[in-house]
Amino acid sequence: MSNTWVRLALLAAFLVGVYFIGRATGLTDQLTVDGIRESMRAAGVAGFAVFVAVFCVGQLLYIPGFVFVMVSGLAYGPLWGSLASVIAANVSVAVSFFIVRTIGGQPLKSIHIKRPFLQKPLDRLEQQPIRSMIVIRLFLWAIPPVNYTLAMSGVTFRDYMVAALIGMTPPFVTLSVAAGLGFNLL
Repeated sequence: MSNTWVRLALLAAFLVGVYFIGRATGLTDQLTVDGIRESMRAAGVAGFAVFVAVFCVGQLLYIPGFVFVMVSGLAYGPLWGSLASVIAANVSVAVSFFIVRTIGGQPLKSIHIKRPFLQKPLDRLEQQPIRSMIVIRLFLWAIPPVNYTLAMSGVTFRDYMVAALIGMTPPFVTLSVAAGLGFNLL
């Protein structure tokens, strides 16, 4: 078995392990809008740190980022919710990047697919990484499979984070403001 397959198996085992630990401890049951809001309020001043930590764990449990963005708008209001969601989302995708890159490596860096329509996006990601990832983030935001795929590609951490900040900010501010103004889209 090649090193790439071993690393991918370890990554899969890690993610499955995180999921089952979340289920066994009841953490996944608490990851509801009301549960997250209550945890943030109960933590008082440290509520933001709780929010960031829950966002990071939630991403590892395959919970899409928009759920946490809506919660931040509902809990903190339009302005502070927007700021909280953008900061927490970027911390979360950074944590995902480091975990996935460390365990899984970069198996997509040198992959060559025989189908041009599948290979073309990978080539574009290599040629114009920031631009490609900004477009991805504008539409797919902080979705765990996207985070993992990008981390396993050959993109640098710097390019990944620049694109995340630029690409996720507009949709997350929009969602946080909408939630803060009372539009609960969940």
